[in-house]
Amino acid sequence: MISTQHMISAVAVAAILAVASPAFAGKGVTSKLKGVQTVVIAKHARNQMEWLSDAPGEKIRGSAPGVTGSVTVDPADLSTAKGKIVVPVATMKTGNDTRDRHVRGKKWLGAKQFPNITFEIQRVTEVAGSGAQARFKAHGQFTLHGVTKALTAPITLKWKDKGAGAKVKVEVKFKIALADYNIQGKRGMVGDKVGKVIEIWGNLYGAT
Repeated sequence: MISTQHMISAVAVAAILAVASPAFAGKGVTSKLKGVQTVVIAKHARNQMEWLSDAPGEKIRGSAPGVTGSVTVDPADLSTAKGKIVVPVATMKTGNDTRDRHVRGKKWLGAKQFPNITFEIQRVTEVAGSGAQARFKAHGQFTLHGVTKALTAPITLKWKDKGAGAKVKVEVKFKIALADYNIQGKRGMVGDKVGKVIEIWGNLYGAT
């Protein structure tokens, strides 16, 4: 016979597990579309990455409009996702024309020699989906200033069936260290006026 104390303990454990369990438990999102779909991120002003340089001497916030790319994915199983996102260096803006030219210049991002920043998604892990929304980690190769390094970025995906296809919103956020990509800038600037680590985030919109 189970004692009252044991029953109370069992209920308590069940309650703790329920609270600790993630709200998103599925591997995909709800959609009428079946099988692998191609989501195209078209060149548009609202498709942009933003970034923040937070240094002791100055805080700079910038953006890079006109992001493009495509991702192949089965909405029922987002772990199948693969694709590539392309960010044009030439569109980068900081709200100051002179500074913008410096950012794109040879000592910094070198837009002429390295016109694009890219993130190639090779695999996806830790998928947690529910209804029209899911979260996961995208693993791949991030290329900046001619240097390619492995990168893992947390992503939130929102999926909405529309007509014969679907509209998709992707939210991403991560950080990079300038030194990892051989970006030295003007002597003495990095660590003083420009942050050693840059925070990057974006809201991207695509359609199948």
